[in-house]
Amino acid sequence: MSAALLEISGMSFDYVVIGGGTTGLTVAARLAENPHITVAVLEAGSERLNDPLINIPAQFGKHFGDSRYDWNVNTVPQEHANGRSFAWPSGKVLGGSSAINFFTWSNPPSQDIDDWERLGNPGWNWSRFSASLKKTESLTAPSEEIATKYRQVFNPEAYGTSGPLKTSFPSTLLNTGIKVSKDPHNGDPIGTSMLPCTIDSKTFTRSYAATAFYEPNANKPNFYVLCNALVHRILTKEPRSNDLSVKVEAEAVEFEYDGKIHLVYAAKEIILSAGALMSPRILELSGVGDKRILDSLGIKTIIDLPGVGSNLQEHIFGVVIFEVDPSLGYKTLDLLADEDYAAAQLKLHAEGQGLFRINLLSYSFLPLSSVASPEDARRLIARQRRSIEERLEDGKLPPGLKEQWMMQLAEYENGTSGDCELVYFPGYFGGAPEKGTFISIYFASNHLFSRGTIHVVSTDPHIQPSADPHYFEEEIDIEVMTETVKFIRSLPDIEPFKNMVVREVVPGTSCSTTEEIREFIKGSFTTTFHTVGTLSMLPRSQNGVVDPNLRIYGSKNIRVADTSIVPLHIAAHTQSTAYAIGEQAAEIIIGHIPEVPPTDMIF
Repeated sequence: MSAALLEISGMSFDYVVIGGGTTGLTVAARLAENPHITVAVLEAGSERLNDPLINIPAQFGKHFGDSRYDWNVNTVPQEHANGRSFAWPSGKVLGGSSAINFFTWSNPPSQDIDDWERLGNPGWNWSRFSASLKKTESLTAPSEEIATKYRQVFNPEAYGTSGPLKTSFPSTLLNTGIKVSKDPHNGDPIGTSMLPCTIDSKTFTRSYAATAFYEPNANKPNFYVLCNALVHRILTKEPRSNDLSVKVEAEAVEFEYDGKIHLVYAAKEIILSAGALMSPRILELSGVGDKRILDSLGIKTIIDLPGVGSNLQEHIFGVVIFEVDPSLGYKTLDLLADEDYAAAQLKLHAEGQGLFRINLLSYSFLPLSSVASPEDARRLIARQRRSIEERLEDGKLPPGLKEQWMMQLAEYENGTSGDCELVYFPGYFGGAPEKGTFISIYFASNHLFSRGTIHVVSTDPHIQPSADPHYFEEEIDIEVMTETVKFIRSLPDIEPFKNMVVREVVPGTSCSTTEEIREFIKGSFTTTFHTVGTLSMLPRSQNGVVDPNLRIYGSKNIRVADTSIVPLHIAAHTQSTAYAIGEQAAEIIIGHIPEVPPTDMIF
């Protein structure tokens, strides 16, 4: 239920979940299915279930930078990106980033998930993970007409049909000539496909964690959700000895509500689900992290875990924009710049019609070998391999990074993962400076080699952490994006683009050399807010923070359940993965999945 402060403050619950976002609400709702278990959720943001800016599709990015919806985290200036600082949108609202994302329901390649298990996490494999994905889904299949028209192969066995989250297929696909993916949802997304989106096909509104996992459970007497509750830290019991091998036991969560400090107690466990940007902050303020960082801020170290806030991985994207021949009659989101036209379309939305139903159109997940020549691909891979080997000899690689990078290189070589992603957007990304009909093609890199950090800079929980993604610190990252831009710019020479495109608007013909393309990328790319890895599920000796049971090393009863646990990034949008982590976390906590002993082995 939507809780009042007096129902939470000073009270004890079996489980206290920090964060009512995508994963937090999932795990909390699943735990509360047992009427004998009590669950309290603390969410820093507000409940906005009836907010049209959240519910109506085609409102892309309007939440970003708005403190009612967004944590407003910004990176430090990036040395290899012309000194730019980047906004990192992250949902600060009940439902988390599932309330403000671009609706995409994109499952990772099976190999990407199996890599997690090979990194020392038994049970985190595609077979089990795909079952977790299906638990959340309730798919509305594409009509036979749509599937035939756009050559979509639909395998109903790959999707869930009884989960609480609604997904449906957009009704438009731009044919680029790249092969159609046989089944993007079943572990093999290579190629082009229409992906499901988290839109309820009956109401034509956003389906997200708050509608899927909060609303159906809001009246349960064992399920409490308190919004506008900013968590400061986790409080632990004083150890009875100085033996560092004794595991720390958490007993309460300290939070702020309406300017006053309160405590809520956990009889069994505390589950940290504040997201890849905020979960490290809460741990560090609680005394769990790199002792050197904590000492510098005067924070008493409870558990020395240098991996907290490290191994940060992100997806980044840029955009190439083309003007399309208006005589072809394409309707794009550019039309919504006219206020009268937009108002008319908003009325149509209630009837399931109009441009406000439009989502991102189609997606291509491509291996490096599809966007670069075989020679260039081999050259980039060989150079990165030499760079890794040189740093290994010099002892300059952090623990665990060699194994991750070797897996990434293997995927680049084998062409088994969608390292390069193209997304087709019906309009001028960011708003057209002039009237016209435009198509934007986003280009994204999904397996960056660069690794970043995020750490607290103050003991004040209101001050945002310092985020440093180290963009393009690894040369291969910008080289791969450069090859992707070259590939996109070749598309107007191929049907059907050839008869559609009038001209390239961004970056434009003045950008022609490889060096100019690199500078264009450095000056225009941005984040996709798919941050992972900041509390990585890795062996402790490899800078891991949580074990395969999601329990923080050195603790008895603190677990993490959000995308911060992802040890190696996926070639997919992270929404479905965030839900699946919540589902699998609940199964582990309940005991449906047996716990496994932590290991220091790399499989």
